[in-house]
Amino acid sequence: MTPDQPFEADIVDLETVADMLATALAGEPGLRRLEPTVRSVLTRVRIASVNSLHETLRHSSADPVVATRDGLILSMVDGALNVHIDIATDMGHPALGVAGRVQAAAAGTVQRAGFVIGRIDVTILAIEGVPVDGGSASRP
Repeated sequence: MTPDQPFEADIVDLETVADMLATALAGEPGLRRLEPTVRSVLTRVRIASVNSLHETLRHSSADPVVATRDGLILSMVDGALNVHIDIATDMGHPALGVAGRVQAAAAGTVQRAGFVIGRIDVTILAIEGVPVDGGSASRP
């Protein structure tokens, strides 16, 4: 199967899509990393707690409607998959260009996984790198 062929939707769940998305984004030029935030960590803890409670109360639990990774939050709303991505970019690449490529790569991954695309929000949390002139331009 090539990366452009769609997967069978019945074998792909949100956890798998989150893994696919993290892998797909890792190779994007100018992307330093998916940026973990307090929000993504707290969301992950909350989901684990709710899933544990559901497994305790009922044996057959429905597929999860939220999945998280560092810098990624995926959620199903009204049949569409929404994705929030927090990133750190490299100063050598225009941040808005990196964000646009990340958004396009995420959309392609969601479609190949067999889901309807909802919102794909990309937040640039850091732009990192050493300035070309070594920072001397800002000194008096």
